[in-house]
Amino acid sequence: MDDNKIYTGFGDKGYTRTIKNMRVPKSDSLIELLGTLDEFSSMLGSAKAFITDKELIDDIELVQRKLIEINGEIAGGAVSVTDECVAAVERMIDKYQSHIEPFNGFTIPGKNRESALLHSARTICRRAERIAVKVGQFGRLRSVMLIYLNRLSDLIYSFACYAERGVHTVVSVNEPAAESSAGLTLAIAKDLAKAIEDYASSLGLNIVVAVLDAGANLILLHSMDNAYIASCKIAQDKAYTAVSLKMSTKTALDESRGGALDGLSATSDNGLLLLGGGMPLKMNGKIVGGLGVSGGTAEQDIDFAEFGARYLEGRFR
Repeated sequence: MDDNKIYTGFGDKGYTRTIKNMRVPKSDSLIELLGTLDEFSSMLGSAKAFITDKELIDDIELVQRKLIEINGEIAGGAVSVTDECVAAVERMIDKYQSHIEPFNGFTIPGKNRESALLHSARTICRRAERIAVKVGQFGRLRSVMLIYLNRLSDLIYSFACYAERGVHTVVSVNEPAAESSAGLTLAIAKDLAKAIEDYASSLGLNIVVAVLDAGANLILLHSMDNAYIASCKIAQDKAYTAVSLKMSTKTALDESRGGALDGLSATSDNGLLLLGGGMPLKMNGKIVGGLGVSGGTAEQDIDFAEFGARYLEGRFR
């Protein structure tokens, strides 16, 4: 048999082996707990793919690395969780909670993709905790592990609220936050385009990003390799439309069909383009420019543009 193959060719007959080489049925609660924690880590990875805050990304990866150790312990390996691990999670919770405004009531997930995925990860962690309680009833799990999983779900809730409310500021190493008073600069435009490019790359798409200032002057035209040639002009026209009308191109299209802009049409003379993918850009609540994205479907271009607008406004809120 080829040692590189991940399958045996004989089937496992519904059983698996732990680190201590114990043969355990896959229906066992311990195996269910291992699978749920694996699902939890995968959902964290899905959320991480859309997050641009480096500190949050790093902290999520710390959790994912710790989950590998935890799964090892649950499967019969070395001890991975101590009281200090619980304390470390509590300190991290306090750090993120300090950036979140006090909130009374129920959280309704879905304000943005990042937080929605993190909330999904939180619910998986809660499920893992419930399974862990069942495993612990038979003395197969240390009590500190139950405490840790409980705190961990609280931490993911803090991550989700932090991403949801956009209170964090991402500042590149060579670009001090003081630049926000200077308006939309080339450095900021480059950072914005890179964030959108990373998002598009995660979906396997090649796009063009155009950034205009408040006077509709081109600051940056950013084209990924193998992007459509036509996207260069389309992206600029979307950005021009967004900043000149002070609304998204999707809204402009809707308003041109019986709304406030009824009868407005795009022509080669006026430079307007009523296709989704253009957004006005705001810093500190003020429109400072326009963003245009082209290269995906209409829905994808809208998503990229909205992501970019949120990214910029989150930096200088």
